[in-house]
Amino acid sequence: MEKSMFIRKKFCKSLFILFAAAFVLCTNSFAKESASAKKASLSKEKPRFFWKISGVDKNGNPSFVYIQGTIHVGSKELYPLDKEVLDAFNNADRIAGELSKDDMQNMQFYAMRLVQESFLKAGGKKVSACLSPEEIETMNSLLGSPQAFAMIDGAEPWVAALTLLEKTIQETTELTYEYSVDNYFLKFANDAARKVVGLDDIQVQIDILTFGTYEQQLTILKSSIKECSDEKSKEETRVELKALYDAYLAGDVEKLASISDASNESDIAEYGDFGEEYKKLVYDKRNEDWAKDIKEFLENGGSTFIYAGAAHWVGKNSVFDYLRKQGTIE
Repeated sequence: MEKSMFIRKKFCKSLFILFAAAFVLCTNSFAKESASAKKASLSKEKPRFFWKISGVDKNGNPSFVYIQGTIHVGSKELYPLDKEVLDAFNNADRIAGELSKDDMQNMQFYAMRLVQESFLKAGGKKVSACLSPEEIETMNSLLGSPQAFAMIDGAEPWVAALTLLEKTIQETTELTYEYSVDNYFLKFANDAARKVVGLDDIQVQIDILTFGTYEQQLTILKSSIKECSDEKSKEETRVELKALYDAYLAGDVEKLASISDASNESDIAEYGDFGEEYKKLVYDKRNEDWAKDIKEFLENGGSTFIYAGAAHWVGKNSVFDYLRKQGTIE
């Protein structure tokens, strides 16, 4: 982050010159404060899930933030990306993603460390000891073999739940992480040797993955096992994923907002206070923090390009809602 600008006072022998300089300083300071106080404007641009915030920096100069809402899985249909988006990316003074480029490149290390720590935190507990024979059989089948389940049996339940989630996505859709929009921007940044700062610290993402007590994680795992083993549930998941992807592909902001809000409400209905806490952690808290980051980007000036999950920019308590609440945008 850039540091605040300090005004250096000079000693003047002439009282008149000192008074005149003080007057100019005061009027300039007032002008800067007035410029900063003016709310920035938000506009939805033509490309899918692409927005532009136009404002002024702390010195009264034009300042812009471009936002590309992304999807974390995808297909070839998403490409090529719009020229307007790529131009904004290439010409940006700074680039921000959900995680910094350094954190993304170290993700494999973080994942390995996280799983190792999970075994220690489990304290010798076995997930299988908390499952019915039918659930164990389903886990063995879904993961391909009893050996595959045995490898993660001693970890906290979130590890098994995450493994099932990845398996479900693979089996219910042809969408892959390879074609995620986030991956493409990370590749562009690598190719151009550009720095990417993170809207999140890596610990934020770790807290999301490992959220909940052992018992709460176990509840989610049991629900996931049921959904993955039931053909009707698998079909519902497939339909929901397709609807989400189709809305993104079509650039349908209202549809995606509706799906996202409905999904959050469903989780709260199923898991109660735990679901509400999880939603606040995944969306509300991060969206509020990102809004503060955007305010700082605008104040620092120049052009900023942000790429992050589309669901954060639409629906209830979106980043834009928090920007309005804090008085940054109209």
